[in-house]
Amino acid sequence: MSTPEPGLDNFRYWAITQFNKYRECVAYIETESESGDIGIGSCFHVGDGVFVTAKHVIEHRKILNIGFDDDSMTMSLLQSHEYWSKENPGKICITQGPHFHHDNNIDIACFRLDVVPTEEIPLGGHLNCFLGQYELVLHKTLILGYPPIPLSTRPVLVASLGEVNALTDLYSTKHPHFLVSTMARGGFSGGPALIAYNELNTQGGTAALGIITQSLVANGKSPETGYMAVLTVEPIYDCLEAHGMLPQTQKIEIDKEGI
Repeated sequence: MSTPEPGLDNFRYWAITQFNKYRECVAYIETESESGDIGIGSCFHVGDGVFVTAKHVIEHRKILNIGFDDDSMTMSLLQSHEYWSKENPGKICITQGPHFHHDNNIDIACFRLDVVPTEEIPLGGHLNCFLGQYELVLHKTLILGYPPIPLSTRPVLVASLGEVNALTDLYSTKHPHFLVSTMARGGFSGGPALIAYNELNTQGGTAALGIITQSLVANGKSPETGYMAVLTVEPIYDCLEAHGMLPQTQKIEIDKEGI
């Protein structure tokens, strides 16, 4: 007799399993501007200790701290012998980078940390040449990141369910952006938007739709009034490959003659 699935709809079951699997991959980045303003953004692990974030999260800012909300990651770091000899055991450090995309208009940065989460978020295979006008519209999404929570004593990983509302081109960059239904908030920037290619397949039906970069607003209004924009995956591949940081597990072979 087969074991019955939990009494949840497919989407909710997919979201919970993917959150539990990939929450250890998402870290926060606390920074300070030249004027002393403190900010927070997000980044996510793509393999081999390599993390991706939005360029504006760290550009022209001093990185004060990088950390995880997931207790299992914190305990693993504190219990690992290789970190005991550090001057500040448990402090996470950048060992390579940060590196930026060669196109200044592309809001992507990458770096390597001295910690390697067990899991890595797979980058999607929806390269620009495969994107039709309404590609992936109404597919389900899981947004992960660290928007500041008023009165909270620490950065907290926030998860939000949504769906792809539209695929659009922006004046500022040549790469497409997905608009998702989750409310845009400061702090989500640099975090991953996961997409359910197949929500019935919780083992291999999930990938990064792209990286959260901005809220599309008019006339300087607050981010919460705009569309959350997710930059697609192709420039992430480009940035990682250009700096020799694309993990072997993320490499894809494209038959360009057949495109």
